Amino acid sequence: MKFKLSRKTNSIHFIPEIDGLRFFAIATVVIFHLNTAFSREIGLSVNESIEILGGKNTFSLGGILIRLDLGVKVFFAISGFILALPFLKALNENKKVNVVSYFKRRLTRLEPPFIISLVIFALVHIVLFHEKVATVISHFIVGLFYTHGFVYGDPNFINPVTWSLETEAQFYILVPLLFLVFRILKSDVLKIVLLLLLFIGSMIFKNASSDNGYLNASVFAYFLNFAVGIFFASVYLRKKEFFERPKNLIFDILGIISILGMFLFYKPQVDFINIVVFNASIFLFFISAFLGKFFNVFFTKKWIYTIGGMCYSIYLLHYAFFHLFVKFSKGFAFSENYGVNLSIQIAIGLPVVFLISSVFFVLIERPCMNPEWPRILKLRITQFLNK
Repeated sequence: MKFKLSRKTNSIHFIPEIDGLRFFAIATVVIFHLNTAFSREIGLSVNESIEILGGKNTFSLGGILIRLDLGVKVFFAISGFILALPFLKALNENKKVNVVSYFKRRLTRLEPPFIISLVIFALVHIVLFHEKVATVISHFIVGLFYTHGFVYGDPNFINPVTWSLETEAQFYILVPLLFLVFRILKSDVLKIVLLLLLFIGSMIFKNASSDNGYLNASVFAYFLNFAVGIFFASVYLRKKEFFERPKNLIFDILGIISILGMFLFYKPQVDFINIVVFNASIFLFFISAFLGKFFNVFFTKKWIYTIGGMCYSIYLLHYAFFHLFVKFSKGFAFSENYGVNLSIQIAIGLPVVFLISSVFFVLIERPCMNPEWPRILKLRITQFLNK
């Protein structure tokens, strides 16, 4: 079998800048979670590790590290862009999206890797951690239907990062309904007003539900991030000549400002001003990835967008893997300095998780990128049985 890391996609629909942005999102989240796993393994809370690294001041190492989970919100904005694009194209051309095909594609593309990873980590909890089988199965079943947050009010201990996948799944359901309303409204002004009202409503909901574990991870709290991607998709389609202009250093400066904006205004996440500036910064960051002279070169480098294209596999595996990995890697501590030891963990952990995720991507996720895989699998099983 040829070992390919590039994802299968229609070249017409492939946008390297988007996979480049996925690289940024997954890189930040992975480092954030590695620190979480390592600090807890050596008996520190996450906050204690951050204090050691300079505290939560934005410009300290600790302040940067504690904000790296912002990559999840960048993922939400990317999903908003990707899912809105076909619906916006259909609206512009006065066509309809086949909703059955839309959901079928989500299921065939995303479910097999999700289910297989959940099975693997459920078995790890039963076999290695000796968790009660009944407890694991209960959380597994609820997690399988993307309802763990609603039922238990906490992330699923089998694989905690699946909380954001539950939020994404809720958004997948919401998108066709949203664009059905857009189709009825007709007027572009009314569509923008509706999106703005939903953004404001989500901002208020996020603030009000911040202490409610059953609701604070729902799509209602994070729709504002998805809305950024929807709005960017609209601009991207309607202003194609703008995105086809020559790359310019001005947009690199804008990109640097947008990164600073994301980090400076990320926390506290429920502050209204922070929410507005943070999400505006994501929007500007996206523009810079397309139009910045150096930003565009970086985000369209093959190794960058290739890793970005593998982000689903990496995201599914990295967190649970790190919590197992650090039980062994913590022995590679050559200093009493936490920052040095964390750097060692990063130097060892990132290549290992990339290697494992690459295997998972090639064997599990990449085949699912072919929309015809269920038909092909059925055909092969039939041929095998008829031999």
